[in-house]
Amino acid sequence: MTEEHIKEQISRAYAKAIAARAGIVLREYEGLDYGLDGRFSDVQYDTGRKRYVESGFGIDFQIKATTNILPKGNKLFYDLEVKNYKDLIKTKIGTPRILIIYSMPKQSEKWITVSDEDTVLKRCAWWCSLKGRDDTENEKKKRIEFPVSQKLTPDELRRLIECVKAGADL
Repeated sequence: MTEEHIKEQISRAYAKAIAARAGIVLREYEGLDYGLDGRFSDVQYDTGRKRYVESGFGIDFQIKATTNILPKGNKLFYDLEVKNYKDLIKTKIGTPRILIIYSMPKQSEKWITVSDEDTVLKRCAWWCSLKGRDDTENEKKKRIEFPVSQKLTPDELRRLIECVKAGADL
């Protein structure tokens, strides 16, 4: 497997772990390349049927793994491929979309560590919505700037889903 494929799989594992801890279903779009990697779907308890069901609210996402992103002050900067940027800036969409950037150590042996006590994925991910941002004339990459406060954690993912349920933009 290529290093890029390994990084992609680890970033997806991170997203799955965050979603699981938040009580949210993560559906991956395996093998399909239509600009999105998956969807976080809300789950709620149906008291009448006495079972958990998907609520119909969700967030689509594109996830990128990198060893080249670090906070600079209170901002993050990431060079996103223009094709992905154009997918994420659209305003006529049915489900909100976010970009997730998963930061990994430069040394591959530090990406995942396993012991009797812990299994640890090193570093973390941040999210941002690009909805409504200006189009670009760039041909290859578009630099994305977003706040370091938008760390993707279980609590933050739950908060984002609640925003979607309330009809708010992300």
